[in-house]
Amino acid sequence: MKANSLRALMLLGLLSMVGACSTQMVAVMDFDQRFDFAKVKAIAIQPIDRTNIQLIRFSDMQVSRLNDAIADELRSKGFEIVEQNADADAYLTWHLVTREKTDVRSYNSVSYYNCWRCGPSVSDVSVRQYTEGTLIVDIIDPARNQSVWRSTIESRLKSNPDPERSEERRREATSVLFAQFPPG
Repeated sequence: MKANSLRALMLLGLLSMVGACSTQMVAVMDFDQRFDFAKVKAIAIQPIDRTNIQLIRFSDMQVSRLNDAIADELRSKGFEIVEQNADADAYLTWHLVTREKTDVRSYNSVSYYNCWRCGPSVSDVSVRQYTEGTLIVDIIDPARNQSVWRSTIESRLKSNPDPERSEERRREATSVLFAQFPPG
């Protein structure tokens, strides 16, 4: 009996750690090692392409909020955000790729009997549809008009997010996205 209780407690602890890890945002970053990031002082955030079908689902207010979160994060790192490309040492562009996904999970549970192992186990299947979003941020070298730094982050998107929690998640996401910027 003690061994089963101890095993159950260990399993519960492991599940809580996995659950905590799964909500943590993780960014994947890549950059051009030949580009001199020390010369970048001013960055111009480029307008989004409204012909992109993926971005049509976002309002101008949502785009503005994300641009503000990005600009605030870059300012906290000492960069100046400029309006004109002519005043910029680098350009920043972002886009969001979404895809519908299905999460299928099966569970084995105890029987409907009151005693342990008295009857057959019962299987249950859970199917959930959700939208996964991948936010991609690029820093562009104006001289070559090519990306020299990219960071991506994936997350489940909610159809009706809480506005206060959304602001917190945007700030958290931009912090994670730019954690390794500038590289080196």
